[in-house]
Amino acid sequence: MRFSGVVGKLWLFMLSLVVLVLGISALLQTKFLEKTYYDQQAERLLEEGRRLAEMLLEQRDPLQAARQVDLLARLMNASVMVVDPRGAVEHWHVMGMGMMGRHMGMGMGSSGSWRNALPVGPPLAGLMPLSREQVEAVLGGQTVVYRGHNPFFGTDVILVGLPLKQGEEVLGGLFIHAPVAPLAANIRALQHANLYALALGALLATLLGLFFSRTFARPLLEMNRIARAMAAGDFGCRVAISSRDELGLLAASLNALAQQLQEKIAALERLDATRKEFVANVSHELRTPLTIIQGYTEAILDGMAEDEARRREYLQNIQEEVVRLRRLVDDLLDLRRLEAGRVTLKREPLDVAALLAQVVERFQNLAGERGVRLELSLRSPLPKITGDGDRLAQVFINLLDNALRVTPAGGRVEVTAREAGGAVEVAVEDSGPGIPPHEVPLIWERFYKGDPSRRRDGGGSGLGLAIARQIVELHGGEIYVDGRPGKGARFVVVLK
Repeated sequence: MRFSGVVGKLWLFMLSLVVLVLGISALLQTKFLEKTYYDQQAERLLEEGRRLAEMLLEQRDPLQAARQVDLLARLMNASVMVVDPRGAVEHWHVMGMGMMGRHMGMGMGSSGSWRNALPVGPPLAGLMPLSREQVEAVLGGQTVVYRGHNPFFGTDVILVGLPLKQGEEVLGGLFIHAPVAPLAANIRALQHANLYALALGALLATLLGLFFSRTFARPLLEMNRIARAMAAGDFGCRVAISSRDELGLLAASLNALAQQLQEKIAALERLDATRKEFVANVSHELRTPLTIIQGYTEAILDGMAEDEARRREYLQNIQEEVVRLRRLVDDLLDLRRLEAGRVTLKREPLDVAALLAQVVERFQNLAGERGVRLELSLRSPLPKITGDGDRLAQVFINLLDNALRVTPAGGRVEVTAREAGGAVEVAVEDSGPGIPPHEVPLIWERFYKGDPSRRRDGGGSGLGLAIARQIVELHGGEIYVDGRPGKGARFVVVLK
């Protein structure tokens, strides 16, 4: 396992977190329980001391008082000492040493107070496990609680000192020394338990950390593999989404990115193919008129036009091809501007009926020359629309030009217009050969001219319908065609 990897880092983080939390918890728990144990022991000693103090104040038999001291000391496994107001010992039971009071000449007289009946023992200072300050505080009426090491006993003890009072008079003091060794043993046992818990927590943290870190790292490694595949150009791979958390969202985002990149790459490839096709089509469209112009020009220069009539014929053909070239260039520029969005429409209220009448009138002479009947039919009063009159006229001109090219002599081209559903619907219908279904999606492509057998001549650049669709869509309208093979085509423009 590499600690520089995600798995190692997550494992180390989880292990450190568990050890830190359990360690701090064990330390605080030990300190808290230690304080609680010692406080409870001190409180217990205070309660027993108060009970013994009451019995001593009520007891008039010094021997019985000594027995009570001895009994309490044995029950609490403690050292119990009773001193008089001067600090001299009256009773003392030392842990593991029996009753020292017998060796101090302690007895009991017949007076009314057990304190007054006892001889005064040896002075306390320098000989007993008490400091002068502790004795003076207790004989001054204060309660003393102390925990620490006592050199006399050679161990840590808890000291409780209580004044023996009748009313406001202090008749002596009661001191209890209890060893802390049993409590320390309990604390050590708790510490050992905490250490075991810490070791077990570290082990579980290691196992769970490895498990969860690997579970967490697995989708990341999979995403890294997918990202590398994308960098190598393979956008078909996807990450399996198994959760809805942040990793799941990241996987979904990566999949969406791969999908979008795949689509954009495909679009760029189509664009590149279209560009190549466009260049090839333009080259083809330019080659034919340039070849014709070159041929007629060379014929004139070589003197093949022997008379003025033949020379004028050649020049007329050259002029027609120049016009064709100019129209092609104009169409290319228009289509380029339309596709790039660099055309600004001059929107104004338009009378569609008047616009159609002007366009149809413009083509009447050409239709007459080709023996085609051209008609305009307005099926209902037309509302005005908002749009660019010149651009919309260009749409209808392209549609009529195509219709006249494919309609044979004796045929008919009809332009109809009506209001339909809040829009103006204009249809250009011819009686030509129609359009096969498989060609309907292709006629809107640039330079597409369809089957030459269905055209009366080879004119046209193949850009008219592409330009018409761009203009209609800029107006927020729609253009479609009903091919009707063998019955003529019907182009429909819908303008809101």
